[in-house]
Amino acid sequence: MILYDTIKQLPTKLEATGVLLAGGKSSRMKKNKAFLELEGKPLVERTLEVLNKTFSEVLISSNEPELYKNYNFSVIQDEYRNQGPLAGLYQGLKAAGYPSVFFVACDMPFLQGELIRFLFRWAPEYEVVVPRFRSVIHPLHAFYHRNSLPAIKKNLEAGRLKITDLFSACSVKYVEENELTNFSGLDDVFCNVNTPEEWSNIFKR
Repeated sequence: MILYDTIKQLPTKLEATGVLLAGGKSSRMKKNKAFLELEGKPLVERTLEVLNKTFSEVLISSNEPELYKNYNFSVIQDEYRNQGPLAGLYQGLKAAGYPSVFFVACDMPFLQGELIRFLFRWAPEYEVVVPRFRSVIHPLHAFYHRNSLPAIKKNLEAGRLKITDLFSACSVKYVEENELTNFSGLDDVFCNVNTPEEWSNIFKR
């Protein structure tokens, strides 16, 4: 069992890459979710602040780089266009300067840096480290290793675009809810917003 206290032994910034996935079409929200504001700050800025404090390298994945030119992070564009977040994983892993890469969607407003650090403890041993909370897997709040690139490419070329379809071809560490008992507010951490109704509910928390 990996103890929560071991987080304190990690470097100030992890020797890993954090990638913000900001390439979604936000079709249900009807506006770019990355620029929704919470507590006076766009979600993209909230997420980048956490990633920048946590990782030695931070990248933004978007096919609209002009939207993010003022954030001083490299923006990577998909080689496989219109293939969803799996294409973002592929490009992020190719571009990353570190073998372990944390990917997070731009519509998760309540990231916890310490939780990300906790997940990282397994990252060198597995090709995927993904939390499972309330029986739901969160593949867009997870670590992926560069070794998973061949499997990702194979699925992209076969049109199998669901990220969890990748897991059968990878070594996966599911971090279960009972391993996360030292963290509070997990319902917030793992919430994401896809519709105006879900966004409205954020302000009721």
